[in-house]
Amino acid sequence: MKKFIEIYRSIMTYIGVLGLIGFIGSVLIQVVARTFLPTAPNWTEEAARFLFIFMVAFAGNAAVLNDEYVGVDMLVEAFPKSVQKIMRLVIYIGLGVFGGFIFFKCVLSPQGLLAITPPTMVSTALELPMKWVYCSEVILFGFYIISYLLRIYMELTEKED
Repeated sequence: MKKFIEIYRSIMTYIGVLGLIGFIGSVLIQVVARTFLPTAPNWTEEAARFLFIFMVAFAGNAAVLNDEYVGVDMLVEAFPKSVQKIMRLVIYIGLGVFGGFIFFKCVLSPQGLLAITPPTMVSTALELPMKWVYCSEVILFGFYIISYLLRIYMELTEKED
């Protein structure tokens, strides 16, 4: 199971890094074009926005597995280790259930995110079908379900210090 977690973490991290590189590249193109060219390409802002969205969708899952989300620990640290572990488990379960709720609302609901997007709706500059952009929410919360299940597994199998 540890090998699966490491592979999953690596995949999420690498796809997030690719999104970051693409984001930085498109912003650099925009900055250079505005500075040195008479006109700047109009697709770079849209590409940067979409790449940022997908970067967050994948890198957020790596952050779950690495326990890198910001949290307030001052109150939690006052409790014994066993209570802290239970609190973390309750939080992971709650966040996983919330991710599952949003995922199923996006996918299965007749009024869900994918259902309400007309197939002809495209982005302005890139002319990319918007269903692919809205799909990032499905990806984010779908993988959150997996990430929080793995995080719960990691919490339960972690050795006490």
